[in-house]
Amino acid sequence: MQHKISKKLILLLASVFAMTPYAIDSYLPAIPIIANDFDVNTSLVAITVSIYVFGMALGQLIGGPLSDKYGRKPVMVAGLLIFALCSVFLALANSLELFWLWRILQSIGGGVAVVGVPAVIRDNAEGKEAAKLFSLVMLIMMIAPSIAPSIGTLILQISNWHWIFISSGIFACVVAIWGIFVMPKQDRSAAPHASSIGFLDVLKNKQALGYLVAQAFAYGVLMTFITNAPFAYIIKFGISEELFSLLFIANVVGVVMVNRYNSYRLNHTEPEHMLVISLALQLFGGVVLISALTIAPTNLWFAASGFIIVMAATGGTMSNANACFLKHFAKGAGTAQAVLGATQFFAGAAISAIAAVLSTNSLWPMVLIISGSALIALLSTLKANALNAHYLHHQLKHGVG
Repeated sequence: MQHKISKKLILLLASVFAMTPYAIDSYLPAIPIIANDFDVNTSLVAITVSIYVFGMALGQLIGGPLSDKYGRKPVMVAGLLIFALCSVFLALANSLELFWLWRILQSIGGGVAVVGVPAVIRDNAEGKEAAKLFSLVMLIMMIAPSIAPSIGTLILQISNWHWIFISSGIFACVVAIWGIFVMPKQDRSAAPHASSIGFLDVLKNKQALGYLVAQAFAYGVLMTFITNAPFAYIIKFGISEELFSLLFIANVVGVVMVNRYNSYRLNHTEPEHMLVISLALQLFGGVVLISALTIAPTNLWFAASGFIIVMAATGGTMSNANACFLKHFAKGAGTAQAVLGATQFFAGAAISAIAAVLSTNSLWPMVLIISGSALIALLSTLKANALNAHYLHHQLKHGVG
């Protein structure tokens, strides 16, 4: 059953989603300072980025089933408050060990909260409408990483790194309080049926599995670029930090353009079709990158055009994949999203890490992993679409409603 989702609720869900990129990117400028305060190597603090990604995956596996059983609002608010409390303890940490501990607990709280966002959308919309809402929320998630480092830098200029984490805690508290008043009440009559779905039930759903794979590898493309972009641009092409920032902004502009075009096209076509188009665009970007390294390996703008196309395509990949996947889980959307989110984060972390390890002297590993991941995502979607079309044809042929 579809319900009208208010603008306040959409903004709330976007705020919850934006919390994660803010938590990851806002403290990046402070990593060397934190390492100096703890008297440790910078890499030991930088690894907390990966720790957060894995904690997010774990938190979603915890929060998804709980939200199906006890409702979206209490679980999401609890996750936000855990995130807020751990953010404060992060600011007070005086050793690397405590910093790691509170970071993993903070990310688990974030995962518990964020897993409810797609579930709330699925509870209130489906098909094109759900895809449009996912597209809007994902847009916020894409834009936030470009803003967060600037906010972190501004805080460092005014005060110290501790306040970066305090600001995260304040943000989460405000969103939690707001959520208490804005989040709709869940239909409790559906809860016993919804909570009966398990992780294995989700993975056994053949009609949805292809979209899960597509989401995981599309996110792997995104994480591979973010993780390896400094190596590609600054080290291999030798550009300045200022030009790097401008090229990063170009990626954001591309994402916004594709995201808004995707939202417009969803008025006329299904998310399954738009997912194919978005993944085909991403694969085309990979082909441009391969061509650049083959024909003109030292030409910055040839390679940059490929990276921009690849990143712009993410404006339509994950939102449509999410909508297509959750379409098959009218009940148990929280558990289904937990599986999707955990798979996405684990795959993104693993794929980007492999690319980073292999890309020590050449861009080829990074480019081939991006292109290969895009190809896998596209083929998985085509297979899933064909399977669902066959299933629908079978239903219509035998008059099954």
